[in-house]
Amino acid sequence: MRSSTRRNLILAILPLFALSVVLQVRIDPTVADMNKGRKTPFAGLSTEFILGPLLGLQQAVAGLLWVRADEFFHEGDYDAILPMVRMVTWLDPHNLDVYITGAWHLAYNFTDSSERSDRRYIPAAQKLLEEGDSNNPGVYDIAFELGWQNTDKIKDYERAHYWYKKCAEERKGMDERGELTKPVPMFVWHQLAHSLARLGRIDDSIAVWRKALMMSNELVRKDPKDYSRRNVRDSERHNLELTLKRKFSRYTHEIDWELDSKRSQGVDPITGEPKPRDSYLFLSQEDIRRKAEQFRIAGEPVPPMAVGQPRPPAVVPKWETAFDVRPTFTADKVLELKGRFNVGDGARVTIRLHDETWRPPQLKAFTFDIDQDVTLMQDQHSVRQGTWGRKIDMSKDPKMYSFKAPHYFLVFEFDPRSTSPFVHDRFGWSGEGMTDKKYLWPENEKSPPNRILRKVYRISRAQVLRRAPITEADVFPNAKYIELQRSEAAPAK
Repeated sequence: MRSSTRRNLILAILPLFALSVVLQVRIDPTVADMNKGRKTPFAGLSTEFILGPLLGLQQAVAGLLWVRADEFFHEGDYDAILPMVRMVTWLDPHNLDVYITGAWHLAYNFTDSSERSDRRYIPAAQKLLEEGDSNNPGVYDIAFELGWQNTDKIKDYERAHYWYKKCAEERKGMDERGELTKPVPMFVWHQLAHSLARLGRIDDSIAVWRKALMMSNELVRKDPKDYSRRNVRDSERHNLELTLKRKFSRYTHEIDWELDSKRSQGVDPITGEPKPRDSYLFLSQEDIRRKAEQFRIAGEPVPPMAVGQPRPPAVVPKWETAFDVRPTFTADKVLELKGRFNVGDGARVTIRLHDETWRPPQLKAFTFDIDQDVTLMQDQHSVRQGTWGRKIDMSKDPKMYSFKAPHYFLVFEFDPRSTSPFVHDRFGWSGEGMTDKKYLWPENEKSPPNRILRKVYRISRAQVLRRAPITEADVFPNAKYIELQRSEAAPAK
């Protein structure tokens, strides 16, 4: 091209370029106003990161996307986070924080107006963690999170134990170079011991505490001045001794925790027998009178008892719980509960309302495509002076509680394995000393067996909308409810 032609073209382009600049300046405010409030994952990212995938820098882009997701976390824009979690795990499947935080977000952050979690997202949270664990099989972190979520959110202690055991026995921690050379933290072993206690496997739990204590003693021996190691060791010794003592109290001779704790300074490291040896004896006729009253309430013969004689185990006689509840819809989708429960203050009753046909979905792969037509509500109420219950307003959250199904199950449960140690002190880890004239349900398929309380109603949409009352005629047989739950699993996606 001749120089004169090139010069003429440049002179022609310059006015056009200037005109385009002027027009763009006028257009930009209008476009910004049209898109006000809209967010995109790439908004605010620098050019080098937008070009990253084209240059093979997937991990850099994943990191920037995750920074952007963190902004959405703090802004409370939770719906925008889900697709970003998926994009980041595709770009960088070895980013542990994305799997762990994303699953926590799914299981905990979607809530109704009363802060009850949307439990329809929990299967997806579990599947995301399982995907992360399969992509990072040597690391303990995600497997531990699976154990914790099953413990804290789902109360599936079998699954929790499975993942804690895998963590403790098969996984490693990363060193400063990112190599899997470090043993797992001691808290992994602690949670393994706790999960075994939740399963009623007390001797196995004690064995894990002994093993953890042995490992911590070795760590302290190597560095006696390390305060954190000594603190961990002392907590393990405390948990071991307390578990041994509680086992002795519940199944050998009952301990009065207020009275005897002032006298007992330790326990036998094998049997759990408190020291001094007379700290579980009847000390007065009043002690005997109180224990005899428990036998009479349970309708059992009172055994011979005398001052100076060891008390019977805490689980003898059976503790009559007198469990019951009367549910009422006081307004459309507003449930009011009035329950009673002869148990210690602080015990918690689980309330669950779900579509009659709903079953926990068995997902084949991670997806956050949730069936929005499903109604699933779960809550817990604490017992105070033998009563429990309050209002549960589901009218404010139609997205979570659509009530589109014709029938629902309304379930009330108490699982002794989920309760506090001081409640266990009345009837053992697995409800061995617990009974109820109406709603006791033995889970004999478990090993060891567990004894729970459950009352189930089958109600209609008309009752939810207060067109008809809930009566005792709506109580549904426990055995039939369990059969339905097991035989009609939701189809996998």
